Amino acid sequence: MNANGVRYIVVLLVLVVGRLALGPTMVRGQNNRFTERSFVPSPVVRGMGDTGVALPGIEQSFFYNPAHLPKVSSHFTILGVQGAASRTIEDQIRFFNQRVQPAVASEFDLSTEALATLHREASELGQRPGRGQGAILMPSFVYAPGALAVGGGLFAKTALNYRIESGTAGVPSVWLLNRTDLMAIGSLGLDLRVIGLDALSVGVTGTQTRRFLAFKNEPLGRLTADESAVLLDGTAFQLDAGLLYTPDWLSGEAGTVRFGGAVYDLLNRGYGYVSGGPTGRMPFLGDVVSRSGDEPPQSEIAQARRAFALKRSYRAGMAYQVSSVGIFDNVALALDYQGYRSGEQTPLARLHLGARAHLFGVLRLRGGLSSGYPSGGLGLEFGALHLDYAVHGAEEGRRPGQLGTYVHTARVLLRLE
Repeated sequence: MNANGVRYIVVLLVLVVGRLALGPTMVRGQNNRFTERSFVPSPVVRGMGDTGVALPGIEQSFFYNPAHLPKVSSHFTILGVQGAASRTIEDQIRFFNQRVQPAVASEFDLSTEALATLHREASELGQRPGRGQGAILMPSFVYAPGALAVGGGLFAKTALNYRIESGTAGVPSVWLLNRTDLMAIGSLGLDLRVIGLDALSVGVTGTQTRRFLAFKNEPLGRLTADESAVLLDGTAFQLDAGLLYTPDWLSGEAGTVRFGGAVYDLLNRGYGYVSGGPTGRMPFLGDVVSRSGDEPPQSEIAQARRAFALKRSYRAGMAYQVSSVGIFDNVALALDYQGYRSGEQTPLARLHLGARAHLFGVLRLRGGLSSGYPSGGLGLEFGALHLDYAVHGAEEGRRPGQLGTYVHTARVLLRLE
């Protein structure tokens, strides 16, 4: 690839960054209202502006693009632990314990002034939703001896979304959602050079998931001391497919250009939620979830199947990678477009831009823009020990700055390569 080609790609990426940065009224962060697929977000990807569908890597092979499998080295992940939380989660919990619970215990027997103050404070806090997530990366592997690569593994994730939002008659509504997923994954990737297509690789991933779902949406004044959320249990099989294209005519000494894409939940089937489950307590929720054996009404099951159904989505993107730039190694730029069937977001809101560089052999630097929100991250690798951190923005409202927060993610894992 000649120098002019490199300049064109860099200029394109810079223009996208500028448009996102200068047009904040047209963008807002991604949130989980657009897809219910079970996956474990990587802090490596989050730190790069949530990009990577066209940038081959171990982090992207299972949950982002299975066509990466033939392009990565064989490896075995022994164990990993990951946690994420927004800056507001502590404030949300404190407000609930110190302000809401005493009011609920008194059955909201408050003066008009005290009740109005409680509603005002709840509404103000509701502008900053809370998010928390924990994940365990159990043993997983990728075996890539040649054109054909296989991989698989076990993963567990629990995620909590909590916010107080505006309700009718000026009474705020408490909204709570917890999803705990147990995932078994199998992936297959093939470099099509075996049939003469040297620039193309493809892949598929199948995920069998068991989900425990708890949700609650109740006006603040209707909460009771024995309030409990509905607990449902469901299963689903997810099928994803991806491709990776590395054209020779765009690559050379000046760098490598790749194009990638993936479609998620091709089968488009739901979790088939049913009532109850063997679990009496859910992570993060404690006693607010109904005990095993409680039978929720059929209307709750129908609501869950409708509101938390799987929705097909996709990613498409491009990446540019060079071996070194000055003191930095393995430098890359990436651009992703994340698509959903929902029409609530403008195209610019679905764009993600990221960059990465390695320094001193052990330090990983990451940065980017995710739907107009800045992101960044750091990583350290000491042999099999990998430490990663990322911060990224999340917007749950309908317009920028309405219901936004920043989420911090940290992970520790042991991986043999």
